[in-house]
Amino acid sequence: MDLTRREFGFLALGAGAALEWLLRSSRDGASPSPSPSSAPPLTKYVDPVPRLPVAEPDTSAYPGADHYELTMRQRTWKFHRDLPAAQAWGYWAGQAGLGYLGPTMVARRDRPVIVRYRNDLPARHLLQDAVDVTLWKNVPGVPPDPPGGRMPEAFPTGTSVWTVPHLHGGFDAAQFDGAPMAWFTPDGRQGPVYTSMDGAAANEVVYAYTSRQQATMLWYHDHAMAITRLNKYAGLAGLYLIRDDFEEGLALPRGDFEVPLIIQDRNFTPSGALSYPAKGPSPYHPKWSPNFFGATPLVNGKAYPYLAVEPRRYRLRLLNGSNQRFFHLWFSDGRRARPFWLIGTDGGFRSEPLRLTSVWLPTAARVDLILDLTGVPQGTRITVRNDAPTPFPQGNVHLPIPEIMQLQVTEPLSGPDRSAPPERLTLRPVPALEPTPGLPRREFVLIANRDAHHKSTHLAINQRFFADPVEDFPRAGTTEMWEYVNTSGDGHPMHVHLVQFQIVNRQRFDSEAYLAAYKAWVSRGRRPEAKPVLARYLRGEAVPPMPEEHGWKDVVIAHPGWVTRIVMRFDVPDAVAGVPGSGTVFPAEYVHHCHMLEHEDNEMMRPYQIVA
Repeated sequence: MDLTRREFGFLALGAGAALEWLLRSSRDGASPSPSPSSAPPLTKYVDPVPRLPVAEPDTSAYPGADHYELTMRQRTWKFHRDLPAAQAWGYWAGQAGLGYLGPTMVARRDRPVIVRYRNDLPARHLLQDAVDVTLWKNVPGVPPDPPGGRMPEAFPTGTSVWTVPHLHGGFDAAQFDGAPMAWFTPDGRQGPVYTSMDGAAANEVVYAYTSRQQATMLWYHDHAMAITRLNKYAGLAGLYLIRDDFEEGLALPRGDFEVPLIIQDRNFTPSGALSYPAKGPSPYHPKWSPNFFGATPLVNGKAYPYLAVEPRRYRLRLLNGSNQRFFHLWFSDGRRARPFWLIGTDGGFRSEPLRLTSVWLPTAARVDLILDLTGVPQGTRITVRNDAPTPFPQGNVHLPIPEIMQLQVTEPLSGPDRSAPPERLTLRPVPALEPTPGLPRREFVLIANRDAHHKSTHLAINQRFFADPVEDFPRAGTTEMWEYVNTSGDGHPMHVHLVQFQIVNRQRFDSEAYLAAYKAWVSRGRRPEAKPVLARYLRGEAVPPMPEEHGWKDVVIAHPGWVTRIVMRFDVPDAVAGVPGSGTVFPAEYVHHCHMLEHEDNEMMRPYQIVA
């Protein structure tokens, strides 16, 4: 595969910029913590891709709404034919569950969904050795992160398991968003901002989701403070599909020919158990690793699986569910990269289908694509390949995963293909958002902090801790432009809760000079009139997003050495009919954060509050 595909995202911004990224990042990227799997090499393409179970809703418990009960459990799961079965975590809806990950919830646009989440996990974490209590509070004998100070809250005693589910991309009231400090434990202890609808037991929450969104694929996953990276790694994630009339009016592949795929990277022990590093690079957080990259790909919980397909069109719904790894994917038939059509992004359909031969998939992002296998001969093998660097974009940790899974054309046509050629699909226009006149842009400076020995201590947004007072107060009904100013060496996939946004552009800036000026400003007390003016550090013209980034997004790559601009409207949910207390209460607090989970767990996350 040629370099152009591997560096497509870089070259879209210019060859000079790509080179600058790679050279600069190799100097000052976050300290890598590779942890190769100790499991033996695995035979590829011997396990079929698991079809994720679909939960059946109860339509009688809440009039006009679908009701689910999802229970977090520890069960055995076999990640590959050649690995022994081992313990893993997952969500279960009655008997619907795999043992790892969770069942898919299917919602109808504008029909509310009520979910009771129950924590029936053991008191001891599946990855106990990696639980790092220094991420949350000051610990005697452990130096606090400069400039010092952590949350006053203590961990729950007697357990290392606290969880809270978050519907990623959902348009939901803040009390049902799954705030990091709204955790709850198997034995019924609860975090300081725990909230639930009435009727929840102490080890439960009951959340109301509006589903007031166009057809799309969201996902739910754990979001508990300082331990998200471990809870999700253990298996706490699943899909949430929203359907609507427009989608059903399109001639798309349906049923068995629509295939959701959760792609992850993991490490394993010889006994088949999940493996995660338990030693960090510095004394500040002795068990926290700033970077994690697994050596083995999983798709729907299986390593190197295959999907038996017919020679027809398939709709593939891809989610990058990894902790940090980016993917740059294409479909190789051994001779070429087969073209496909991108029809949707994180928040729903694009304005028109886009023909591609490869696609970038940062952590937590989703793509909705059509792969046309019409006329492909029986016996053809199509390998899903990847050449994204680790970390992105510097690539100074040599842990590639060049092959993900395989599509094997071994099934005869079961009937006529009634889906339309993807290039003929007529999708809806995506209206461009315009900031409300008179509102300033909000700047969010991304910083990777280090100690005197150049070891990672913590990451930060605007050099604040998560528990510092809220500083950002968008008004309901307004549209704002946000700028992520990345002074670090990593490309950060930034996620904003509640909203779907649009990427406006990116622009290079003198990050070294700006960071020096910004840190000096912080050290002198952050006087507003003395704040460095970002415009004075900008270099060159702003460049538009990549074609595949057009449309509704809830994850954006903030590239190192660039200012990344997004625009979003802060609408808030009304009450769910028949559910008391389900409307928005002002101020409504949400968070935005880096979706590299090791970064999110160590301070690259900040709250914001929507005000009336």
